[in-house]
Amino acid sequence: MEKVYEELEEVKFDNEKLRSDLKSKAELYEHLKKFQNEQSTKLHEASSKIEKQAQQLLEKEEEISVVTRANEDLKCNLKEKESIIKHLNAANDKLRAERDGKNQKWEQENGRLVLALDEANEKSIDQEQKMDMLKAEIESLKAQLSVSQKKHSEAEKKAKNQKDPRERDDLLVKVEEDMKKVEHQLKWKKEQFKHLEEAHDRLRNQFKESEKEWEKEKCTLFDEISSLQTRLDSQIRITGDLQSRLQMCNQSLAHEETRRKYLEVEISEFKTRFEKSFAECQDAKSQLECLNSRRDKEVATLRHLLGTKESFYKEMEYRAGKLEQENQELLASLKELQEARIQEAGNSSSLSKLKNKLKSVEQMHKDCSSNLRTKEAEWNSQREEMKKKLNDYSSQLKTKDAALNVLETELESCLSSAVQLKLQNEEISIMMVLLKSGMFEAQLKLANAEAELGLHQKEGVENLSILRQQLEVKNTALANAQRDITEERERTAILSRKVDNLAQLEDKHQLMEKEVNTCKTILEESSKCQLWLKEKALQMETDSKEKIREVCDALDVANSQLAEEQEKVASLLSRVESLDLIEGQRFLMQKELERYKERLEEASRCQIHLEEQALQRETESKEKLSKVCKALEAAKSELSKERERAVSLTKRVESLDLIEGQRFLMQKELERYKERLEEASRCQIHLEEQALQREAESKEKLSEVCNALEAAKSELSKERERAVSLTERVESLDHLEEQWLQKQDEVERYKKMLEEACRSRSQLEEQVGHMKKEFGEKLEAAFDALESVKSELAKERERTASLMKRVEQWALRQKDLHKYKERFEESFRCQLQLEEKISQIERDSERKLTEACNALEKANSELVEKVCKGHEIEFESWIWKSISERLKVDLEESRELRKQLEASLLAQVGVGQGIKKEKDDLIRITKEKDQEILSLQQHMVTLEQELQARELRAVSSAEDSILQITREHDKVLEDLRREIDLLEEESLRRELEGAAYAHIGAERSFVREKENILQLVKEKDERIDGLMQVVRSMEEDFNGSLNSFSSELTEKQEHIKLVHEAWEKIASAEILAKLEIEEKKLMIAELEDDIHYIQEKLFSQEKSLSDSKQLALTIEAELEAKHLEMKNLTDQMEERLRTSEASVDELRTEKANLLEDIMKLSTERDNLVGFIGGLNDSLGEFSSEDAQLMGILGRIVQSCDLSDSKGSNELYDCLKENKRSLPASPATKKTSSIFEERSPFRQLN
Repeated sequence: MEKVYEELEEVKFDNEKLRSDLKSKAELYEHLKKFQNEQSTKLHEASSKIEKQAQQLLEKEEEISVVTRANEDLKCNLKEKESIIKHLNAANDKLRAERDGKNQKWEQENGRLVLALDEANEKSIDQEQKMDMLKAEIESLKAQLSVSQKKHSEAEKKAKNQKDPRERDDLLVKVEEDMKKVEHQLKWKKEQFKHLEEAHDRLRNQFKESEKEWEKEKCTLFDEISSLQTRLDSQIRITGDLQSRLQMCNQSLAHEETRRKYLEVEISEFKTRFEKSFAECQDAKSQLECLNSRRDKEVATLRHLLGTKESFYKEMEYRAGKLEQENQELLASLKELQEARIQEAGNSSSLSKLKNKLKSVEQMHKDCSSNLRTKEAEWNSQREEMKKKLNDYSSQLKTKDAALNVLETELESCLSSAVQLKLQNEEISIMMVLLKSGMFEAQLKLANAEAELGLHQKEGVENLSILRQQLEVKNTALANAQRDITEERERTAILSRKVDNLAQLEDKHQLMEKEVNTCKTILEESSKCQLWLKEKALQMETDSKEKIREVCDALDVANSQLAEEQEKVASLLSRVESLDLIEGQRFLMQKELERYKERLEEASRCQIHLEEQALQRETESKEKLSKVCKALEAAKSELSKERERAVSLTKRVESLDLIEGQRFLMQKELERYKERLEEASRCQIHLEEQALQREAESKEKLSEVCNALEAAKSELSKERERAVSLTERVESLDHLEEQWLQKQDEVERYKKMLEEACRSRSQLEEQVGHMKKEFGEKLEAAFDALESVKSELAKERERTASLMKRVEQWALRQKDLHKYKERFEESFRCQLQLEEKISQIERDSERKLTEACNALEKANSELVEKVCKGHEIEFESWIWKSISERLKVDLEESRELRKQLEASLLAQVGVGQGIKKEKDDLIRITKEKDQEILSLQQHMVTLEQELQARELRAVSSAEDSILQITREHDKVLEDLRREIDLLEEESLRRELEGAAYAHIGAERSFVREKENILQLVKEKDERIDGLMQVVRSMEEDFNGSLNSFSSELTEKQEHIKLVHEAWEKIASAEILAKLEIEEKKLMIAELEDDIHYIQEKLFSQEKSLSDSKQLALTIEAELEAKHLEMKNLTDQMEERLRTSEASVDELRTEKANLLEDIMKLSTERDNLVGFIGGLNDSLGEFSSEDAQLMGILGRIVQSCDLSDSKGSNELYDCLKENKRSLPASPATKKTSSIFEERSPFRQLN
């Protein structure tokens, strides 16, 4: 007995030690909990920082994309400006060349004018010399007249003195007649001289006026030349400045391109890192899943071990009870023995029985002591193993703390690098703003320079050649503008592709974020499950004894360390997304995790059996939820796929309908074209017959057509070679698309061949028309027929042009093309036959029709140019019409989108009202839950007041109330699930409609209300935690009461039976209370699961709202981009139209001014030519009159000399003899002939 008491005392001492160890371990557990909470807060802060950094990275990527777009726009502008500057340089070079040509022309004209002036001056000097000579001769003649008069008077006196009066009378009559003749001649010469002087004065005045005009023209020409030189110098300077600015711009662009490339390289590196981090996240996810599965297995094994230990503990209690009963029996037997000894009347049988019982009891005690020692040794070994494990875990924690510190330092370095990147991005943005301002200033300066150059060009353009060159430049500019438009369209397509790629990248990034969020939710769920398991383990620890509590504490510590390590892994995984140098650390962490796995595999085996029963309900509920979510997601995906398929099918059906309609139209047009070709072949046959009929008549006249037809033969031979090459290419190509492209080329070449054939036909028809004109009435009918054929061919050309445009858009089938080729080959053969026949005709008719062919070729070239211009104008008008139609279609689509968005907004307003109602219902439900929580708290207070006496009644009432509350919660949750399903269906329908404008305000209010609801949920969680703490305090009080009962048992060993009965009653009550508490905890866990389910639903709604936000933003961005593109295109087209119209008007005005100047110059030139011709005529008349005067004066002098020497008769005869004897000069002959005729001033008798 004494040994039993000693052993009991030892057991009590051990229990006290275990209790003290429990308290220390509880303190350690609380300390670890606090540390875990601090680490969780730190992890949350780190995750928030990482999210901010991710947002900043996204913003930076957006800024980089904006910068790249701006850079591309700048490149486009620079390319346009370079092209403009090239055009300006070309125009400047042309102007220089024109200026040089004009200067040369002006210099030549100046030289000619100087020569003309020199000639005129020489002529005027000669005329002045002649006039001086004439004056001297007139003075000499006057002197001779005075001398002759004196001689005549002396002769008269002599005659009077010597001869008879009859002779005197005759002589006087003769002398009088001679005097009259001489006076008449003198009068006529005086009048003529006066007229000559007047003409000379007029010529001098005109010459002076012309000299003044020539000097003025010289001054104006020199001024214009100097002004043009100054303008050229200014333009050269401006172009030099522009070139320097362009070089600066090119340098800045090159610098920006290098920066852009550097940024692109950084972005690619970030993308690769992101992909690596994503792969690492997936690996970590898989590792976490493996760890969770192992943790579940370990929890199940631990639960199984706890169950076995509880059963072992119950067996020990049962044996202890048996031992106490045996002790009591032994005490009773001892009392009986004492009474028997006192009475000394015991029987030998009873004594033998008692001895046997004592021996068995002693053996049992010996066995119990040995068993207890073995168990104590086992427990000591387990305690040492647990201590070793705890030491290992602490060492691992220290190593992981060091790794965390290293990671924190790396985080700080990454944050500093992110700050540096921000600063660099800000600097880049500032540089871009400065460059944009510089480019804007350069654009303004270029616009001013262009305006000045335009003014200079307006002032400098003076000839039709400049106009033609400018027209060609503008035609090239229009072609370049069309190319720029096509390039801009290609760029817009490339940009749209890039936007699509960016959207895909954003979608991928969003998916990554979603997966990270799901990982976070999974980790939170795992942490919650661990907390729940910890609470269950604590509950089980209160029921078990001290030794089992040590094991549970060790397991709790291991679980807490697991949770901490898992949270650390989660933090590491969240940081992996933003860090660069984690690969080596990841390998280290993997090695540590493998070691940790190897160490935790032993603990996992113990935890599997414990968690199986607790996780059955959770797995079932999760499976149900996952099935429902998967079904919903599958339904969503199927709906979206079906809608997309329906849209694509409708589009394909529409496109097929359009293609079929166009194919039918093309077939009809081809049939018409075939009919027209047949008609053309008939006309060719008819023309061949006519040509054969007229060969005999036109052999002699068509000999000069050979040159033109030889050129046509060369062109036709080239065309044959092209046709052969085309046929070879068509035969060599296999794929349908390449065949279609080559067939388009063939059709275009066939167009050219047909046009050339039409030209040859028109030439032949024109030749036939010339022959008809030559033949007369016989060929008029044929000429009319040819003109009608010409009109028909022109119509056919227009129709063929329209057909070929349509043929370029849509590919014909191979059969039609083969038929078309055969027909074309037949027509080509006919053309060859015609050419052979015409070559025979040409050999005979080459000499007479060359001039007609040249004229016809010129007319045909002009007609072809006009036709080409008309086709170009029609093509441009068609392009503009197509652009306007596209713009109209885009506007209609934008209007329809606006209408749909308005309808969706109205629908969303209703949805928002429904959401508000649902929120009010949720708030009401939360209020009801608060009331229920208050009622629960009141029930707990009543339970605390009536712990001992009214436990059973309170427990029953609490169970009823909890059951009612759970039913109500189940009903509410079912209603919420139904409402959430309806909301999800409605949100899916509205998301597919594409409306997302009004979500912004509603989402903000929803977020606020959601935050309020989450705060309420948090408050409820805190209240539930308070209730749990109250329950724990109750359990602690109950444990204290148990301790008091055990102390009372030690004090009152005499009343063991009564105490044992009371203890059994208390144990039964305790078991009932524990069962009730476990039921309550299960209910609380179910409520927590429901709340968690509601939170998940809220998160899913938030995700759907975020997705709808992103869809709305993308739609808005696309709409804005489309509107901007439409506006830009319309503005560009309007500006180009305005500029083209203004340029055309300016060119027309300049053309009219130039034509007027040319007409004025031509009239002035004609006047000058006429004036110079008149001067030449007048000079010739003057020279002839001078010659006449000289002849007359010579005659007068000779007559005067003869009269002095001889008589009047002899004088007359001498004059005649001198006339006969002297050689008559041409001047004298002319004067004699003129003198014999009547002068204009001679009076008729």
